[in-house]
Amino acid sequence: MAELTKKEIQILNKEIEHNGLTYTQLQKELLDHLCCSVEDEMDNGFEFVNALKKVKREMGHDSIRKIQEETLLLINQKYRIMKKFMYLLGTIAPTLLIFGTIFKIQHWPGAGILLVVSLFLLGAIYLPVFVSVKIRDTRKNGKPVNMPMYIFGLIAGIVFIAGSMFKIMHWPGAGVMVMLSAVVTVAVFIPILVIQAIKDKENQVQNFTVLIFVMSFVAITFMMSFLKVSKNILTSFAVTTHSNMNTLELSEARNASYIDMINKSSGLSAEVINQAQEVKEKTDVLDTYVQNLMAEIVKISHERNLPAVDENNNVDLEKLYYLDNLYSVRIVIFGEEEISGKGKELQAKIEEYRNFAAGLVNHELGSMINNLLDTSPIGEYNTPWLEFLFYNSPMISALNLLSDIQANIRFTEGEVLGELIHTSSSQPEMP
Repeated sequence: MAELTKKEIQILNKEIEHNGLTYTQLQKELLDHLCCSVEDEMDNGFEFVNALKKVKREMGHDSIRKIQEETLLLINQKYRIMKKFMYLLGTIAPTLLIFGTIFKIQHWPGAGILLVVSLFLLGAIYLPVFVSVKIRDTRKNGKPVNMPMYIFGLIAGIVFIAGSMFKIMHWPGAGVMVMLSAVVTVAVFIPILVIQAIKDKENQVQNFTVLIFVMSFVAITFMMSFLKVSKNILTSFAVTTHSNMNTLELSEARNASYIDMINKSSGLSAEVINQAQEVKEKTDVLDTYVQNLMAEIVKISHERNLPAVDENNNVDLEKLYYLDNLYSVRIVIFGEEEISGKGKELQAKIEEYRNFAAGLVNHELGSMINNLLDTSPIGEYNTPWLEFLFYNSPMISALNLLSDIQANIRFTEGEVLGELIHTSSSQPEMP
């Protein structure tokens, strides 16, 4: 098989350049194609010069220039489409992210979908497209492509966005991904980027991308800051919750003595005894319901918190982790998408119990019970009771609120039982 010499290859290369070919990538491919065609003709017995003339006749006049024009037109069309798509996607994705953040904070349905879709568009589609466009622009301007910068920047960006998505959605592995992206960014990408910025200050596409990711970073940072609770506040909630539980035990002991006194008394009417039993039963039912809510919040918060709940759904505060977890409170109280929250049911049960208890006592004590178990809107803006207490509430705060409700319920039980004893025809000695 014939093989061209270096001098003959140079002649073919000059022939291509003479035909006005300037696109480097296409020039290499055409040179390779032309070499193969000439070598084939030489295998058929032609000398190099005659083989070249025959190949040129078959290709036609100005064929090389026309191939370049058609190739560049096709490439430019695809490039323009890709660039427009990049700008469009770079506008839509951060907008969806901001709306998803608002929906997440407001506990509106669809927040998870908006966040996942927006972050997926940014990480899986926009970043690779941006890198492709940026490399194309750099080569078009005749500048060297800093591939390490693009490779490490792409890796850091994708991992960070994925970690942020996992963090927001409370999926496992979020911490590892965020930490990995931080290490790659700080240790590798930023130094390379600084060096590149010093060498090349003109970069419109990069400026646009910086703007996009500043928007995205602001949205994510705002949400993280909004949901963050200081350690001191969490500790104070834990202390108050423990105090509520102690108060609850004392109230239960006192109320048990009232029930025992009523059952042993021979001077009380059957109506009073039945009312006392009904008060105890309704109190036990509501107290158990609240306790189950507390246990459910703890269990959903994290698998490490499962040992903190015993078989009776009692919660051991000393075994709790992730006190600032917001996910479990949102799911249990408000629900999310297809999951129904139990907050409204809790409020309805409290109101039913309050009306029942207040109806058994005198007006003054009834007013006190209504105030103690009040579920009406709160504050100057009349914020709904449920939202005012549990909106963006961390786990330990929700446990504190629910334990306080339990303590108020047991206190109400004791006051009603005491009132029933005092207003009966026979008044035994109080304990």
